[in-house]
Amino acid sequence: FCFSQMANPPTQAPTVTATEAGTLTVFYPVYGEGEGFCTNDPPADHGLSSLNGISTSATHAECCNKHFSWQKSGFCFSQMANPPTQAPTVTATEAGTMTVFYPVYNEGEGFCT
Repeated sequence: FCFSQMANPPTQAPTVTATEAGTLTVFYPVYGEGEGFCTNDPPADHGLSSLNGISTSATHAECCNKHFSWQKSGFCFSQMANPPTQAPTVTATEAGTMTVFYPVYNEGEGFCT
């Protein structure tokens, strides 16, 4: 009874706070909607009344690794703001140049460019 009278009483499960309109400070898995994915949307957006009893993660990647590492399609990771790629990405620094080197194989002699 004493704790219940506090302005912010302790709870049995972690509390989740909003960081900005519509997003939470943790990510949680959503099963049953296609392949499944992780989100930081309010639980009500996915038919949940709360996150009590649901495993949460600090980052989107951590949540995908923990709950959907079995996905061959990589769907969970593809939902990230900046999803990882299967190969390194190449960015141009100026016309005709890149920030990485790659091998060129040429009849017995090869070089990197």
